Amino acid sequence: MIPVILLSAKAGEESKIKGLDKGADDYLIKPFSTRELIARIKTNIELSHLRRKILFQQYKEEETKQLLLTISSKILSELDINETLLDIIKEIHHKLPSERILIISNDQSEFKNNKIIALYDGPESIPSTNNLFNETNNKNKSSEFLNNNSGVDIYLDVYCDDVCKNVSVLSVEIRLNNICWGWIKLYRSPNSIWLDSEIELLQQISNQISLNIIYLNILKENTENEIKIKAIEVANKAKSQILANTSHELRTPLGAIVGILSSFDNTSLTIDQSDMINIMAHASDIVLSIVNDILDAARLEARKIALINRTFDLLELFEGTIENFGKRAGAKKIDLIVNCEVDSFPRYVKSDPDRLKQVLSHLLSNSVKFTNKGKIVLTISMQLQEVIDKDKEKLTYGQMIHRGRLLIELYDTGIGMDSEYIKYAWQSFSQGDMSITKMQDGTGLGLSICKNLVEINGGEIKVESELGKGSKFWFTWNVELLSSKTSSLTSTQFGRMSYALSQSIKQKRILIIHSVEDARNALLNYLTKIEKVDAFDTFDKGIRAAKKYKELNNQFSYDIIFISLYESNEDEIMNAILELRGLDMDYNNLQIIFIVFPTNEENELAEKLIGKVGGTTTILYTPITWKKIANLFMNMEKNHVAIENIFKQGDCKLLKTEDTNQYKFEDIKESDSKKSKCILCVDDNYISLENTLQQVSTLGYSTISATNGLEAIKLIDSKFKSLSDTYSSSFYSDIDQLKSCRISLILTECNLPMISGFNVSQAVRAMKPPISDIPIVTLTALPIGEIRNKCIESKISDYLAKPLKIEELEKVLTKWISEN
Repeated sequence: MIPVILLSAKAGEESKIKGLDKGADDYLIKPFSTRELIARIKTNIELSHLRRKILFQQYKEEETKQLLLTISSKILSELDINETLLDIIKEIHHKLPSERILIISNDQSEFKNNKIIALYDGPESIPSTNNLFNETNNKNKSSEFLNNNSGVDIYLDVYCDDVCKNVSVLSVEIRLNNICWGWIKLYRSPNSIWLDSEIELLQQISNQISLNIIYLNILKENTENEIKIKAIEVANKAKSQILANTSHELRTPLGAIVGILSSFDNTSLTIDQSDMINIMAHASDIVLSIVNDILDAARLEARKIALINRTFDLLELFEGTIENFGKRAGAKKIDLIVNCEVDSFPRYVKSDPDRLKQVLSHLLSNSVKFTNKGKIVLTISMQLQEVIDKDKEKLTYGQMIHRGRLLIELYDTGIGMDSEYIKYAWQSFSQGDMSITKMQDGTGLGLSICKNLVEINGGEIKVESELGKGSKFWFTWNVELLSSKTSSLTSTQFGRMSYALSQSIKQKRILIIHSVEDARNALLNYLTKIEKVDAFDTFDKGIRAAKKYKELNNQFSYDIIFISLYESNEDEIMNAILELRGLDMDYNNLQIIFIVFPTNEENELAEKLIGKVGGTTTILYTPITWKKIANLFMNMEKNHVAIENIFKQGDCKLLKTEDTNQYKFEDIKESDSKKSKCILCVDDNYISLENTLQQVSTLGYSTISATNGLEAIKLIDSKFKSLSDTYSSSFYSDIDQLKSCRISLILTECNLPMISGFNVSQAVRAMKPPISDIPIVTLTALPIGEIRNKCIESKISDYLAKPLKIEELEKVLTKWISEN
């Protein structure tokens, strides 16, 4: 490190560069003065000292770096922490020689002093560490350093109990997450000076120990959390499997109960028998609902539910769902009202119809359950928007697509909820005031399931409620809109009837008399294309409007009158109808439509009035939907007479009485051709199989059965004339009528021994026509969402959920056998 100055008589740059390359620190050209030589020597000596300081500093930094790395590796080696800290203070002693080095934990209580967890004793006399490159004027700097660094303490001459003498102490805190975990303490002989570099190094060591202990604790916490998460996952998986198995075992006998009870619908029973059947049917529906809710809650908790998009009829879904609650609402004399602008509503959309229906059904069920009088109003609207498709799995990824955001609002005049309860309403197993809710059925899972499903769809759900005054729930649901071309093709594919009104109906003049404003507004929304529609809440207002129109135009003002019929307004209706008909010159032109609840009492009241008022009269059952209105007008136009039971569901009756020389039409019964249609029922569970066979037979179809997939495949390709030799049929089968027939449809459980229902479908589709064209409907106790993809892959035509209800079975059989 001694500086070298090269003296030379050569003045060229090349000589200078060559000399410096040989290792010279400076270059001086002869001749030179003494002053110049002395200046050069002085400068090079200073530069040499500076280089030595830099090199020494680099060496010390490298030493410190290696020490800190050693500390990290020792702590992270996950050995005993006390042994690790003992090794660390030995390393510290090499860098900072001391009489004693110890690490003390901050574990002090009323009966316990701080604990020494690591201790190392060095030589008793440690000389002051002064060297050439230590800082000058350290005395002032140490106090300044202490002022700027909390957690560092220096005592130059203090008595320590653990060594029983006075010593000079340097103490630095070890902090974990801003909490003092302990201290590193160094002892030297009294009045020993602690250099700033020593204080700084010890603080670096303290920080390194802190960081590594924190990191080690985080690693341990993460490991523990991972173990907990895996344990929870295993527990959830086991719980879901137990629930699924339990559900399957519950659904099998429950399916038989529900199926047999539903088969009594068309059977003549006494009033007492009918009441008992209704009680049992209601109880079984409650049990089924609870089983479904618990399963859905478990799957949502395990994040096993995903929405499956498919094309469906939006209007039909809403009307079908609300229709399911018509009888329950009618029995409580509650006005169940659907309000939507059908003209601005898209017919077909893509989303998950089953989950949308599930959310809507839960909310409707709660409204009907907790409303004892008044009304329930379902309002549906849609916001249209254009968005960029972000689903990479779709062909439309990155393209602008049309989406709709449904806004569904459900208002009721029920018991309402306390404001304190609302914030807990979305939690599983949550119920309101038990003094009220204990009178009703349910587990408290419905709203939790609704919230989860809505959020999976990307929507939101909210509630506004006041105890004793009712509730308003609303939620949004995202759907994908179809292009006009796709929508047209879908309409043809679905084969749905058009609900557009004819021109002759649009020219009718209609009067609505209904005491409920929401019901009037709903009807007005349906009838926007009608030339003249008036709506009033009282008969007096309607009669005054009719009289005024006749005075101005010299003709009767209305062709059709909708009248809400209640037990309390029978006499008022009689007088009003007679007065209105008195204004009509052509008595038979005025058509009366009674709006009644779908109950026996209301139906008897309507028929009693029909006998009194005469003329063309129609009974329209609530809830009023666009489908009912459109079919009602369609049949009016075709027949100009009333037809009883237009809808199989009993939506309405159109009647003309004998008093006015008119006719009363009854339902057109299905022919006995059903008997020639044979249904193959496949199930490995005896109870479930017999229930299915009994329901199919009740609907008028012939049946045969199999108890596993292999047996079913052998039967499918055989003519029934050979079955008497190879197969003993079920009690419900009629072999004599089946001998010359082939199977018209297959009803199969999806989980079968030997060969599953999915494999049965694949085997049938692999056969030659017409066998390969046989419709196949799978029966399952599993959630439809879990098997839908398998159904598509196996080319299964349709599916039905267990427990099987006869009305659902009839719809599916009618659909596929008529198409086949």
